[in-house]
Amino acid sequence: MKKKQKENFNLQLKRGFITVILGLLFAVSSTQLIYAKNAIKPQLTEEARVLFDMEKQLFNARMNVDWEKMHSLQHPEFRKKVSVTEMLYFEGWAPTDYREKAKQNAHISGAYVPSVDYMKKNIYKKDPLGFPVKRRYVWSGNPYLRIKTYSLEKISISTDGKYAKLKVMLKGRERLNPAIVRGGHYEFPAQYSKTDYWEKVNGNWVITLLSAPASVSGTGTLKFFVPNDKSGWGKAEFVEINPLDLKLSLK
Repeated sequence: MKKKQKENFNLQLKRGFITVILGLLFAVSSTQLIYAKNAIKPQLTEEARVLFDMEKQLFNARMNVDWEKMHSLQHPEFRKKVSVTEMLYFEGWAPTDYREKAKQNAHISGAYVPSVDYMKKNIYKKDPLGFPVKRRYVWSGNPYLRIKTYSLEKISISTDGKYAKLKVMLKGRERLNPAIVRGGHYEFPAQYSKTDYWEKVNGNWVITLLSAPASVSGTGTLKFFVPNDKSGWGKAEFVEINPLDLKLSLK
């Protein structure tokens, strides 16, 4: 009995010793990782300044409905597959593979997409009364959301300087659908979080993924505009930079 108790005691002692060693190794590795990120952070500050300006350009292009500018900020693979005309027709939301997917789902009602020539001849859409309306960048699925400004909440850049996520808070006014509230005008302040995903290609930051802001239901949608297996994004370690530290103006 004593021998068995002694063996149990030794086993517990070994387990405790291994736990302590693993804890120390984890603590050391965590400290080294934090130190490494802190060392890299100053190197990424200049990249953060560039991204700050790029995000401002993108926001202004969306606000001013400058399709040429919006298109120029997209990933080069996107620009090869989707023209400015197509981007305009879909009001900023035309994935690179939208035609391929339409062919795959040809049996589904609404899957058909018009030709580029048709898009060029129909640059205006129709309102509920049938009048032509200029196409504008769609901020969300709610047509009664009017964005006026934004604030840059967070900049996250990968340690290798290839990927970046910029989280912004869109601010404006929102109105309830008059058809639902029987013609009443119910407007209120609104703000929605949105993240733009940037990738550095040939020395330039370009949009690679886009996310739609939260809808009335509170859910957001991630749009993959460029064929991407996410291998780079999935392995990337990100360093967060506070936009306030850059001391730059959104104006």
